Amino acid sequence: MLNERQYIIIELLTKAPSPIRADEIAKIVVKSKRTIMRDLSSIKLFLESNNVGELMVSPDQQGYKIRIIDDQAYEEVMMKNINDEHIILYQLIMNDYVTIEQLADLLFVSRITASEKVGVIKETYSSVLNITVSHKGHYLAESNVTKCFLLSNLVETNPKYYLELARVTAEQYELLLSQLKHSKVIMDYFPNMSESQLANLFIASLLYINNGCEENEDFEYIYEACQLSYTPQAIKNLSLVSDYCVNTNLNLGIHQIEEILQKIEQENNIRFSNPELAKQLYHHLKRILCYPVFLKSKEIHNISNIKALYPFAFDLGIVFIDYMKKLYDYRITNSDLIGLYFTVGMESMMKKKPHILIYSHVNSIANINRQLIEASISNCKVEICDSLEQVQLEDFSLIVNSSSEALECNLPVFQTEYIFSETDLAKLKAMMENISIGYSLKTIFPKEYSFTYKVKENESWLEILAAICDRLEESLVISKEEAKRIIEREKSGNPLVINNYSVPHCISKRENFVICIYIHLDRPVMVETTSVSQVLLTMMNPNMNKSINIFKFLYRYLQEYQEPLSTVESYDEFIQFIEK
Repeated sequence: MLNERQYIIIELLTKAPSPIRADEIAKIVVKSKRTIMRDLSSIKLFLESNNVGELMVSPDQQGYKIRIIDDQAYEEVMMKNINDEHIILYQLIMNDYVTIEQLADLLFVSRITASEKVGVIKETYSSVLNITVSHKGHYLAESNVTKCFLLSNLVETNPKYYLELARVTAEQYELLLSQLKHSKVIMDYFPNMSESQLANLFIASLLYINNGCEENEDFEYIYEACQLSYTPQAIKNLSLVSDYCVNTNLNLGIHQIEEILQKIEQENNIRFSNPELAKQLYHHLKRILCYPVFLKSKEIHNISNIKALYPFAFDLGIVFIDYMKKLYDYRITNSDLIGLYFTVGMESMMKKKPHILIYSHVNSIANINRQLIEASISNCKVEICDSLEQVQLEDFSLIVNSSSEALECNLPVFQTEYIFSETDLAKLKAMMENISIGYSLKTIFPKEYSFTYKVKENESWLEILAAICDRLEESLVISKEEAKRIIEREKSGNPLVINNYSVPHCISKRENFVICIYIHLDRPVMVETTSVSQVLLTMMNPNMNKSINIFKFLYRYLQEYQEPLSTVESYDEFIQFIEK
């Protein structure tokens, strides 16, 4: 059985117009190249054993692509393998209890494999679904409304399969979509829901069995217009979901969101500069609360890349969701989407307007380079001069020296006498992002607090992190509150791991503060599904991002020096790559 990451890689390589290198795949799914090579080996065996496709290697061995040799067989195999998870969820919805033996027979696997599959599902959905176990078997401890929504999610993933279960033809389903689209009355029952979501809900209501019965002429009319057989139980399901949607729409207010954003600002000593953030979150929440999606979203499978660049935004998204639950009992099922809103909301406070000086005696080339820089680096101010005596150098971040003179100054200098190439612009952009860090390298990455941690037998990652925080707290490097925040952030799930480096982090209230402490683990430990040997404990006040974006810096260097950095065992070995 392939894992979720391997399915993502199959999808990437199947749809890619040209071969993709292993290191590029590694960046997309945020794993080491070595892990990707093992994944590719498993994928090759999977394709060959099912006789559906071929993993092709480009002649120079630099890229991989998948060629499907039997489209229909491939679709059937992929659906069967991917939907083991969905089959288990369906059984949990439809039955009071499900035993491992029943699942093993249903999936044609061993009891051990069936138990492993259930374990993975429980862990995957632990934050949004209460899947528990008793002496009778596993069961879904959720309301009828939640079960109807989850079943509706499943219908959306594989309409053909569930339409057959409900004895609904494709033509009847298309008619159902049309009826719902043109029914103003029905849409009033289900505010903020699209007709396709509602159609899936009507199908799910036919499938789900409850103990209640109800009548509703409007719902009955839709079923009858599509020549669909229904029961009073199906009408009851729709009525329960309608009551939930109407109440949610009535109770949710933008003032609730504004109140929580203010709390987050006060607690973290920050200010969201996007005045539209509350309104954007409000409109998003209206949609996802009135039709929650519990299943994993494939559309944002590379979300880990964005998390690595903007972890504070996603951390604040988790805090926001916790407040929504605690204060108003709203259950938000996809924290990643909320994190994206906070990423956009924090974007302007995370940037400092770059100020670049082009020193040149050839005005035409200088003007072309200015246009190229301004087009490549957003929100950038560029000035041109032919004499450095005319300007105040301390006003600038960097000098582009387009003269033949050797410059002696305290500013970083980018040397070129020609029109910028794409490579030059990429180097300049990277140089701009690293300027502040380069000047403060030993302060941001202090050697005196770095150490090797001796991992005890059977010691968990959270126990190790707690011990690390205790030691740093005793050394007065971090405060008790910061240590607590780091532990709480790591407990909340989705830890930030780049290759085999764990980056536990928290927002610090200290003004103009940023620190990244290197700790080597004398033996690797599992952080969720990744083996980790190095720790970069990072704290920063988000306002420092105006001049220093430590996470972009770490992400780029951990990717650029991925192989050699995976084997370092000391601060000195680590810092030599950062200094390059």
